[in-house]
Amino acid sequence: MVQDPLSVLLKMEQESLATAPGLPQEVQAAELWTGVGFRIGDVHLVIPLDTITEVLQYPDITPVPMTRAWFKGLANARGNLLSIVDLSRFYGRDPIFIDDRVRILVVVRDDLATGLVVNEVFGLRHFDEELERQKVAGIDDPVMANTRGAFLRDNVLWGIFDIDGLVESATFMRVAV
Repeated sequence: MVQDPLSVLLKMEQESLATAPGLPQEVQAAELWTGVGFRIGDVHLVIPLDTITEVLQYPDITPVPMTRAWFKGLANARGNLLSIVDLSRFYGRDPIFIDDRVRILVVVRDDLATGLVVNEVFGLRHFDEELERQKVAGIDDPVMANTRGAFLRDNVLWGIFDIDGLVESATFMRVAV
């Protein structure tokens, strides 16, 4: 028995639709917060990605006389003059020992280019705002006092570093002794 081609195609379409799997359900993706992870001593921190201009290896630094101990001096980064600050020492901790892991986080605020010396940079960190966001209270640490909350992942508390709070502080702006 010979069937016309249109009938065969319609039958194939009906069979395909009857046995085809459904479309996957649309799942709402978690909103991720992205920042650059770094360490000062034993404190893990993240800074919003859009506040960092670049990450540098420790450069040659020219000391500036009559400045505070936490102000390391000035450095030339591709023709740009950077003020270099030892963040650990700024917060009253031991100075950062310069080794292969030490990095400079370059931030620019109001035409002020500053290089922040940190013990180590971990690269990009992504956190689930809803599941991992924590409030920080009762932690007696000067570094954590300059944070805007934190994220908790794998039993590591990552403080959200408040760069605006740092560069707007009167102490940070007074480098002369």
